[in-house]
Amino acid sequence: MSMSVRIALALLVPPQTRSLPVRALRRGRLLASTAALAALALAFPVVVAAAGLRGEDYVLAKTVGVILLPLLVVVTLRGAVATATPRAAWRWWAPVLVVAVWASARSWVSEMPDYSSVAAADLLVAATATAVTAGLGEELFYRRLLQTRLEALLGGGPGVVLTSLAFALMHLGSHGTGDLVADVARVVVAQGTFGLFVGVLWWRYRNFTLVVVAHVLANGYPEVVAEVLSR
Repeated sequence: MSMSVRIALALLVPPQTRSLPVRALRRGRLLASTAALAALALAFPVVVAAAGLRGEDYVLAKTVGVILLPLLVVVTLRGAVATATPRAAWRWWAPVLVVAVWASARSWVSEMPDYSSVAAADLLVAATATAVTAGLGEELFYRRLLQTRLEALLGGGPGVVLTSLAFALMHLGSHGTGDLVADVARVVVAQGTFGLFVGVLWWRYRNFTLVVVAHVLANGYPEVVAEVLSR
């Protein structure tokens, strides 16, 4: 299933629901918090690439740069936005349906990396750390915090697109090969299109739990757990 079909599914299910706009409460705080979050988004891949962070150092840097510092920003500049949250049942069943259909159609996870040389305990710890820092942390930063504020400033479409681009560029620090043009193209196509998908999920349903679930599934956490349990 192509990414455009997945995004279309998220946009069409359920039909004819009202939009869920983000309302700016204190414009000064909105501008300041958005600028600070955008600066963190741009700085993170630069720091990771310049310092050559990998493994545990990368996880620590992501914990600080993607979770702790953004939370400090929004707590310090709280009261910037108000997000509409529907009480209707579709808020739950619709994104569950979209994520379930998307997950069942993922053909790219059929070939798992070879983890046979990695101890089961180490593999589970690494996968769990990734689920927390990437699945939860990245969605907290990029969707719940940054995209929400960009939507309040620029509208839904620009907010989703710009956040997806920032999300894609974040991976340059850990996925870069040294060829900047090729690396940018690669992360925009791979991580950027996935960012569009989860960005639309957040914009359309405001269901943060399902956005995190989609990201954890995309990172292959269930497959790793199955690998550990099969040993």
